[in-house]
Amino acid sequence: LPTTTILGITWGITLLALAVLGFTLRAAIGYGERRARFASAVTHELRTPLTTFRMYSEMLADDVVTDPAARREYLGTLRQEADRLSRVVENVLAWSRLEQGRFASRRERHGLANLLQRLTPSLQRRLADAGMTLQVDLDPAATDAVVVTDEDAVGQILFNLVDNAAKYARGAADPTVHLAARVGDRFVQ
Repeated sequence: LPTTTILGITWGITLLALAVLGFTLRAAIGYGERRARFASAVTHELRTPLTTFRMYSEMLADDVVTDPAARREYLGTLRQEADRLSRVVENVLAWSRLEQGRFASRRERHGLANLLQRLTPSLQRRLADAGMTLQVDLDPAATDAVVVTDEDAVGQILFNLVDNAAKYARGAADPTVHLAARVGDRFVQ
């Protein structure tokens, strides 16, 4: 082959290799930034309940709170914060399993009405803490619907949505979060 053809092919391959390297580096940097944001968010989510835990438990241990009703309220708050910590830790573990390719979905058959009935109390409690309410609108056609899904995953998704509403819509003119379920052609919406 002539020298110019060999040089052209060599430069073409070199430029292609540099483009692939640039794309790989960009993806790696983006991945690192996402991990850093995730770690920051998890740290923030852990810090708040831990601070509440420390403050309330110290007050209870030092008998600063003597009124039985106030003590019950403080203990209730500690229970809620423990539940919140548990959810954060479970989210981190689920994310880790997903990232490592070890996530296993436990898909089972569930009656839609029963599934929503089991998931609603925790959603209502979270919204009540923020001074909000939950309204569940189940389409009559969906009452007898059966879905094949992972109940824990659906519960986590709904809780995350409700938790975001409680955080970012607090003080809204309408403090009601609407959860509507409808049957589509093949899926429940």
